[in-house]
Amino acid sequence: MQRNLIQFARYLLVGGLTYGADLSVFLLLFNVFGMDLLLANMISKVLAGVFSFAAHRAFTFGVTDAKGRAQQAVRYFTLLALNIPLSALILSAMLWITSMEIVAKILSDVLLVFISYAQSKLIVFKRNETSHE
Repeated sequence: MQRNLIQFARYLLVGGLTYGADLSVFLLLFNVFGMDLLLANMISKVLAGVFSFAAHRAFTFGVTDAKGRAQQAVRYFTLLALNIPLSALILSAMLWITSMEIVAKILSDVLLVFISYAQSKLIVFKRNETSHE
């Protein structure tokens, strides 16, 4: 149980760092280099996703070998792509519960954190496929 709590805390830490990297790259590209808003957002999301995959693999889930890295990356980015519409669906459902958009957004994001953690743990970085610390 304690190991799972530590792992989840690491997941949240990496998530926070990922968001910081995403926002920083976006602001740099958009504000400093004058890049188109949507292009800057897309580039920052891709770079943040690459960072997130590597950090979760090594730090959160302690995967130490190169075996299966490509398969894990495919699963990770496939789930990331699927979670975008899932996020919209959950947000829409939350808006049925509350008319306050910010509350709905926060509730849906919190729920998605738990969903994406479970996906990462059970699908992307499955213990029986990889060497862990």
